[in-house]
Amino acid sequence: MDFRTAYKEWVSTKLFENGLNITFTVKQIVDGVRVDKLKLEQNFKYFRNMLNKKVFGNSSKRFGTQLMMLVVREVSPLNRLHLHTIIEHPPHLSLERFVYLIKECWNKTLFGYEEIHIEKPSTQLREEGWFHYIMKKRSKIDFSDSIDLENSTCLNR
Repeated sequence: MDFRTAYKEWVSTKLFENGLNITFTVKQIVDGVRVDKLKLEQNFKYFRNMLNKKVFGNSSKRFGTQLMMLVVREVSPLNRLHLHTIIEHPPHLSLERFVYLIKECWNKTLFGYEEIHIEKPSTQLREEGWFHYIMKKRSKIDFSDSIDLENSTCLNR
């Protein structure tokens, strides 16, 4: 078994129920500053903290309550960084409310671009298909570095 297959299998054991498939587009340059891996990671961390605060209130800071997330970086054929994610949909919020919060928080970040694709998978097959899609080798500069370990909270459990 090669490294990529083993890594993908390990990550698949960390997946969670009730996730939304989300693609976040990214502004590539803001005020003359070009986004890179580190800036994108920091930008998503800001988004993650803001979303957790909106979803869980003060318990997000006091008790570390947070949404499960898997965050994967990719580069498009036009060399544009973007993120493919799976984010836990909390049961106490309607889908419409949660989607609104995601868009609101993403648009408040420095590099957040308003085009966001959000899908609630309708079948197990669609969940698995999305996972295999975001874990593909194509469109990744370095597969071993494509998963945002800082923000992929599902990997810490």
